[in-house]
Amino acid sequence: MNFEKNNQHLLEKKRKEMEFLHHFHLLGYDLLDLSILEQFEWDRLSEDDLKMMKHRYTWQSNQSLLSLRSDWTDAIVRYRQKYKLKTDKIAYSGPVFPVNKEKMQFGMEVFTQDISKQIITMKDLLLYIRDHLNISLTVAVISHYSLLKKLLSTEERRDPEIMTFLSERNLDHLTKRLGPSHPAVLLMTQPVPNQLAYAKQHFPDLKKPVEEIQHWQSELENNQIPVVYCDLFSSPNQSYYKGIFLQFYTKQSVEPIVTGGQYSSPTKAFGMAINLSSLPLTASL
Repeated sequence: MNFEKNNQHLLEKKRKEMEFLHHFHLLGYDLLDLSILEQFEWDRLSEDDLKMMKHRYTWQSNQSLLSLRSDWTDAIVRYRQKYKLKTDKIAYSGPVFPVNKEKMQFGMEVFTQDISKQIITMKDLLLYIRDHLNISLTVAVISHYSLLKKLLSTEERRDPEIMTFLSERNLDHLTKRLGPSHPAVLLMTQPVPNQLAYAKQHFPDLKKPVEEIQHWQSELENNQIPVVYCDLFSSPNQSYYKGIFLQFYTKQSVEPIVTGGQYSSPTKAFGMAINLSSLPLTASL
């Protein structure tokens, strides 16, 4: 092993982490550090807990279920509920452990339903990525998690086959399952650039989330993201997501560099995280 090279790499990682935390501290964010070990009680597991356990490293100790942190937002939601955390916005850094992976994340959360404050928080992170990590984000994908709740019945959303067809954008199979006149099918038959306008015009229930998408889309374009497009068929991984969801890519990236969106914690909140393992090699930490 080349220890000198390894030492320099390790020091650079730690320097970047401290730089991130210091930068957001100066912007007025409170810093939060949580244990990577989470404890659950069997009789208090929520529907989300049960669904996500298959994506966690877990083991049992006496009457408790222990797990490595697999999601920062989920951990912060639990922390706020347990300790009634009083803060407007926080920044954090640390690893998460989805199954078969370890990922390092930098992120921030703002606890407000004020959209203008949420957008300021988004811009804080995007500016940090541009100015401190020297990364040019070229593509933003925007979706709204309330759309599918309005397009599909509860039974349809719980049907794994239907949700698979939606995630694959499999129009033929979706039509066979739901019928040609189903709102989701009608929307998917439209060219992607026209889907947003079609949804707003033909489905009154979708007007509010569509207008929210358009507002965020405009903000992203004003923030000099070259390509911004909408994904109206994205489904949430966890039920705490309530509204806008964002993913950012570079020209070279397959996995998103940044992800985040609106959620409840238990009141409205917004958060975004930099997925450091997805960074280009030139910006690797």
